[in-house]
Amino acid sequence: MARRQEPGALGFAGMMAAETVWSGTYVVALLVHDPAARTVLENVKWFGTCVYLFLLLFALEYTGHDEFATRRILGLLSLPWIASVGLIWTQQWHDLWWSTSLMEIHGLAILQFSYGPGFLAHTLYSYVIILLASALLLRLVFVSDYLYADQSALLVFGILAPVGFNVADIALLEPGAVVDLTPVAFTVSGLAFGYALFRHRLFDLVPATRRLGRNAAIGQLETGIVIVDTAHRVVYCNAAAEPVLGREPADALDEPLRSLVDVDEVDFDAPDGLAEIERDGTVYEVRTSPITDRHDRTIGHTLVAHDVTARKRRERALAAQRDELETLSALNVLIRGVVQALVSENERDGIERAVCDRIVEGDLYHTACVGDVQTWNGEAERWTVAGSSSGADAPSVDTEKLDVTEGPTVEGGADVDRPAASGAGTTSVSDGAGSAGAHLPAVSEDAHTWVVVPIVYGRTVFGAIGLATDRDTVSARERSVLGELGEAVGHAMNAVSTRQLLSTEAVVEVEFESTTDADALVAATAGTDCELELAGVVPAGDRSTLAYVRVDGDVTAAENALADATEGEVRSIRGDDSGGLLEWRVSGADLLGAVVDQGAQLRSFEASDGRVDYRAEVASDDAVRSLLDSLDGRFGGVRLLAKRERASSIEDSAALPADGIDDLTDRQQEAIEAAYRAGYFDWPRESTAEEVASAMEIAPSTLHSHLRKAEGTLLASLFESGPDDQ
Repeated sequence: MARRQEPGALGFAGMMAAETVWSGTYVVALLVHDPAARTVLENVKWFGTCVYLFLLLFALEYTGHDEFATRRILGLLSLPWIASVGLIWTQQWHDLWWSTSLMEIHGLAILQFSYGPGFLAHTLYSYVIILLASALLLRLVFVSDYLYADQSALLVFGILAPVGFNVADIALLEPGAVVDLTPVAFTVSGLAFGYALFRHRLFDLVPATRRLGRNAAIGQLETGIVIVDTAHRVVYCNAAAEPVLGREPADALDEPLRSLVDVDEVDFDAPDGLAEIERDGTVYEVRTSPITDRHDRTIGHTLVAHDVTARKRRERALAAQRDELETLSALNVLIRGVVQALVSENERDGIERAVCDRIVEGDLYHTACVGDVQTWNGEAERWTVAGSSSGADAPSVDTEKLDVTEGPTVEGGADVDRPAASGAGTTSVSDGAGSAGAHLPAVSEDAHTWVVVPIVYGRTVFGAIGLATDRDTVSARERSVLGELGEAVGHAMNAVSTRQLLSTEAVVEVEFESTTDADALVAATAGTDCELELAGVVPAGDRSTLAYVRVDGDVTAAENALADATEGEVRSIRGDDSGGLLEWRVSGADLLGAVVDQGAQLRSFEASDGRVDYRAEVASDDAVRSLLDSLDGRFGGVRLLAKRERASSIEDSAALPADGIDDLTDRQQEAIEAAYRAGYFDWPRESTAEEVASAMEIAPSTLHSHLRKAEGTLLASLFESGPDDQ
C-alpha cells in the first residue's frame, strides 16, 4: 500500500493478482473430477490470462512511457482478451476455441485439449504483448548506464520463465498429457519479482523518474532546445524554443529551420558551434552540437538557445561607460589646457581664439567656433573658428530662448527642425534649412553632431561655443562637463571686462530706462508712492550682490513691495514713514543683478512710478550693445537714453587720498563697506554683526576678522604716515 503511488505499482499488483487467480484456480481444478465442474473451473482460470495486459501496463508506467498507458489504448488492447473470454464461455455452441476431454492421471483430473483457431490467434497476440513489455524492460539495461540492470534482468527472467513453459506445453508436449506447467512457472516469477522488489529496490529506484524527470527538465527549461535532422528540419523543440522559432512547438515540427530563423551565422559543421541570432529585439546565443549514432555517423544536430539579451545590454552599457570614461578623461585634459590658456589672455578675442585652438588640438571635436549672442541670433557674423573649414553648411540653430538655468540638454535628430538650444545642447547635421537663427560655420561632411555650449557668468550669457564631433551622441556627463567649461570661459570673459573697465583711462557711461514688470524695482514702485535710489553696491557670496537702497516714503511699504517682486531677501536697516534705507540681496535673476553680472559698474538708479533710470559704466561701445541686447532679450522693456565717453571713475578718484584703501584685500573692503552701508558703525547700531555677516553669507567671526584687519590697516595708514604724507 505504501508504494501504490509509484509508477508501475498498479500494473505490478494486477499482474500478481492475475497470476494468483490462474495458479489457484488450476490447483483446485486438478482435484475436481466432475466434468461439468472441471470445465467451469477451467473457464474461471482463463480470467487469470489477463496477466499479459497488466504486464504491459506495468512496463509502460515503470519505464516512463505512461503517455501510452491511456484508457483508450488499454481498452483497445483488451478487446482480444475480452473476446476470448466470450468464446470460452460459449464454446459448447462452437469449436472456435477448443474442445476438451477429462482424463485422470495419478488421481489428478486433467483436461485434454484440442485447440481451435481462436485460441491460437489469442495466444500469438499475448506473446506479442509479452515480448513488447519485455523489450521495454530489457531496454533499461542499455539506456540508463546499467543503473537498472539488476531490476531489468530479474523482471525479464520472471516474465520469460512462464512464457517458456507455456510454449512448451502448447507446441512441444502432447496436449493435455501432463500437468500444465505455466501456473507452476508462476512460482519462479514470484521469486524473481520478490527478489527484485525487496533486494534490488524495484520501486525505490524507478526508471520512470529518470525518463519523466529528464523530459520535464527539458520541457520546463528556460533555455530553448531544438533538434534537427540532417536536412535541418525540426524534429523536436521544447516550449522555451517558441520565442526563438516564432512558432508553437507543435507547429514547428517538420519545418525547415531556415524558414523559422536566420541560420546564416549558425555553423553546423563545427563540433561545438557558437552563434548569435536576434528576433524581435531579443538576442539569443545558439550553441550547436552534432548527434551521432554508434557508427559515429551524423544523424542530426541539437541547438541550445540562451537568451543573452540582458548580458548584451550589460556589455553594451559597460562598453558605453568605458567609452564615456575615456571621453571624459580626454575632455578633462582638454579643459585643463583651455583653462591654462585663459590665464594669459587679456582680451575677449584672445579668449575666443585660445578656446577654439585648444579644443581642436584633441580628438574629441574637429571643429570649434565661438560667437556672441548677436552672432548666434543671426544678427551679426563675429565667428571665431578653428578646425575644419570646408564642406556642407551645418543646420541653423535657434538660440533666442537660450536658457542656462535648465542645465545641459541634448537636441538630436537630423530630420527635424532644430529646437531652441538649452544648456549644452547638440544639433545633428542635416541638409536644408532649420529653424530661424544663425548658421554655424561650414564644416566637413563627416560632421555628425554639433554641441552648443553657452558661455555664462551667473545668469549672464556672453555667447556660446559650437563644437562639431563625428560621434552620434553626447552623454549627459560630457554635457555637464562642457557646461562647466562654458562657465569657466564666462568667468574669464567677465574678468576681462571688469579688468578693462577698471584699467581703462576712459569709459562709456550709459543711461537706460526699464519699464518691464520683470524688473523688481519697476514692480515695487508701480503700486506704491515711494521713490527708490541706489546708495551703494557691495559684492556678496554665491554670485550675488548687496544693494543698499534709499527710500523716500514709507519704508515698510517699500520693503514689502520689493520683497514681493524679487527672489532675494530684503531687510529694513532704518526708516519710518518718511524714508529710510533697505538692504537687498540681488541675484542674476533680477535686472539689477544682470547688469552687475555683465561686468558693468552700476553707479546709480532712480525708481519711481513704475520706471527705473539706470546709470552704469562699461568699457566700450561693444559692451554697451552687448549689455542692452542681453537685458532686453531677457527682460524686455529696456531702452537706451544716452551714452557718453568720460574719464574713468578710477582716474577721477586718483586725486583723493589713498588712506590705505589700496592695502585692503577685496573681502576686507567688501566687509567694511557692507558694514558701513548697513549702519554697523552708527550709534546706536542700525545692523548687528550677525545681520551683516548673514547678508554677506559669512560667519560673524569671519566678519569681525575682516573688520579688525581693515580697521588696523586704515588706522596704520592714518597714524604711521610721515609728515610729507600728511
